[in-house]
Amino acid sequence: MKKLVDFLLFGAIFIAVCAVALCMETNWLLGIPLNHWSFYLLVFGATLVQYNLHYFFKQPTGFTSARDEWSIRNRTTQKALLVTGAICIVTSLWWLQTRHFGVLIVLALIASLYSLPLLPFGKRRLKEYGYLKIFLLTLEWTLVTVWFPVDQLAQDPTSYWLVFSRRFIFMFILCLLFDIRDMNSDRAANIKTLPVQLGLRRTYLLANISLLAFVLLSAWQLIRQGEFVFFHAMLLSAACTWVMITQTKKLNNDYVYLAGVDGMMLLQAILVGIGTI
Repeated sequence: MKKLVDFLLFGAIFIAVCAVALCMETNWLLGIPLNHWSFYLLVFGATLVQYNLHYFFKQPTGFTSARDEWSIRNRTTQKALLVTGAICIVTSLWWLQTRHFGVLIVLALIASLYSLPLLPFGKRRLKEYGYLKIFLLTLEWTLVTVWFPVDQLAQDPTSYWLVFSRRFIFMFILCLLFDIRDMNSDRAANIKTLPVQLGLRRTYLLANISLLAFVLLSAWQLIRQGEFVFFHAMLLSAACTWVMITQTKKLNNDYVYLAGVDGMMLLQAILVGIGTI
């Protein structure tokens, strides 16, 4: 059982499912039809490739985690996952429209620069620029799971930007928690992330303030649209996320973050999906 859990979490299959779920949530929130199956195949495959590529080329830091050890022991499995993800991407491209490719190139470039030492400034990666790292990662997740599914369909602009802003805040909270997890290794590598600069207490305060902003935006949506079901889904999602924030103060291991923190994405999508029934 543990091997299966490790495969799903460390092989990035679980987070790829979370990415697809968030894309579907966007359509439900905006009341638009779900995308073609090829779109979700693309998101799944791209997430699978991005995360496995990151750990395949990850540079040793002296702070080895369970995920790092799994990656080292399972190179063949990772290669198979990379090939699987690439096949998913190539298969889905047939159904994409021309205007999609420009966005895909930009997103792929950001993802590559995040994980691979391709920047001309001392061969560094984007993730080594602490402040830039969290905002670019948050923005990329928001673009993929909000902008890309909608793709310029006729929408009430206020509703769209409300969903976009709330998703950005939600992903910022999750990314911030992962920066807390990596705080010691980032400090040792002189990567000035928010937790390294602010300290734990103020970083957790920032996470809680951001969560409050998430709830307030949800309340605004309730006032505008009267969607009590979606408001209750977001409120329950915020409560569970707050529980995970408190858990990260007690436990700092990959399972808490990859199953619990990342799992908040899937939980939120499920709650919204239930609300559409």
